[in-house]
Amino acid sequence: MDMERTRILELENRLADFSDGRAGSRISLASTSASSSPSDPCPSPPLLPPICPPAPPPPPPPINGLLSGDAPKDALKNVPEPSGNMKTLNWQRLISEKTKGTVWDGIDDEKIYKQLDLQELNGCFAASSSHKDEDTDTLYGTINRRPQQANITVIDPRRYQNCTIMLSKLKLSHKEIKQAMMSMDEKCKLPKDMIEQMLKFMPTKEELSQINDSVQKHGGSPTVLALADRYMFEISSIPRFEQRLRCLHIIRSFHDRVEALVPFIQVVLKATSSIQQNKRFRQILTIILAVGNYLNFGKRNGNAYGFEIASINKLSDVKNTLRNDRNLLHFVVQFIEKKYPDLTKFKKDLATVTEAARFSQSETAAEIRSLEESLLIVRKELNLLESSELPEHIPLEGDRFGHVAKGFIEKATGEYHNLDKMFREMKNKFSECAKYFCYSPSGGNPIPEEFFSVINKFLITFNEYHHQLWVEVEEEEKIKRQTIARSFLAKKSTTRRKENHKERDFEQLISALQSGDIFKEELSRLRTSFRPKKSVKSL
Repeated sequence: MDMERTRILELENRLADFSDGRAGSRISLASTSASSSPSDPCPSPPLLPPICPPAPPPPPPPINGLLSGDAPKDALKNVPEPSGNMKTLNWQRLISEKTKGTVWDGIDDEKIYKQLDLQELNGCFAASSSHKDEDTDTLYGTINRRPQQANITVIDPRRYQNCTIMLSKLKLSHKEIKQAMMSMDEKCKLPKDMIEQMLKFMPTKEELSQINDSVQKHGGSPTVLALADRYMFEISSIPRFEQRLRCLHIIRSFHDRVEALVPFIQVVLKATSSIQQNKRFRQILTIILAVGNYLNFGKRNGNAYGFEIASINKLSDVKNTLRNDRNLLHFVVQFIEKKYPDLTKFKKDLATVTEAARFSQSETAAEIRSLEESLLIVRKELNLLESSELPEHIPLEGDRFGHVAKGFIEKATGEYHNLDKMFREMKNKFSECAKYFCYSPSGGNPIPEEFFSVINKFLITFNEYHHQLWVEVEEEEKIKRQTIARSFLAKKSTTRRKENHKERDFEQLISALQSGDIFKEELSRLRTSFRPKKSVKSL
């Protein structure tokens, strides 16, 4: 696919050359001299021979001709004629003589045509307009079969290959790329990611010198150059192309870069405000302070009026004496669940803390400085364009750099000031929050990502222990329910067995009375154990 795309781009560039009048006389059979273009000061010899329409293919020989000579004579089959050109089925044809004694012998396939929907067959397998039969010659095929002249390249092979792949993905001719650059891509033909790739393939002075020498050696025409070399030759004709391309990349990406930073700053602002104003979190800190003072009674760390917020994660270091899999934080969570169950909702109140922990103040500050430098680059280039410090700059037709750069600077300056103002506000509010929670890291000034990472770790551990205790309580409740159910079923089954036993003995007693066996010696047990007192008196 890359090779085909490269070939298409080369053909499009040749067509662009012809349309510009650079080689208009090369496709004319009657022309005797080559025309020149603004970029070709010297006439160049034709690179391709004059393109003549191909001679029409010879008419097919008559049917009788096919049946004459040494070829075996086959009777014509009664095959309906299609309404148009059909696709070819490349099978190995057998003549009638070779089908004798085979599966094909005696087959009457002509009856099938009465059952076939020939109209549907025509629609499904009609040859498309781009279909080229193997037996048909075309202008494209004629050109392809002509010997191609090797294009000249002076670029490093690996660099040439990567540049060619980039151009094949760009899918624009050199003329279209040049027009897009002169208009500062107001029609957005150049994708932002491709502009970044184009910056990687800026021609060096040595490459431009070798490319220009090669063009001069071959009559001054750039059409002898390979695709990547031709691209570098063409863009070098644009004044300050590298600076212009960098400015275009800044203009196209500036707004997106600002929009990418705003959410992170807003998250820190929300997290700072929510954690300072959250009453549930403050009550949890109060419980931790009370528990800690109780454990540290009479010790050096006892009688505390508060603690640094970084110490909140040290609760899990105090192991439970009775259970090795429990610690002080388990106890605090269990206490809160029993006495203050509403406090467990503080996890939802501080949901923004998790996102704020991913924030990087240093990277954000560096990106804001980079945005400021990008603005300065565009402003400097615009000032050079408007001043007389660029004697080599000649205004070209369709150059929209000045107009686009002015509009960008006016709009981007406002976006940058709003972003910088928001960033400074975030830093001030976070400093107040860090001071409020007595957060003073040993490394120096407090950083949002470090502070919120401490809180986020406590939230994660709290959630984990809360879930563990909930599972444990559920398991205990399940065991209690199972014990009660088993006890109830056991009592019920015992009562049922006693009732069944009494009913069985009573039936035996009635049967013994009726048969007279009650008076036998071996049934004395029945007379003593199943004879109620009232029944004895009645008897």
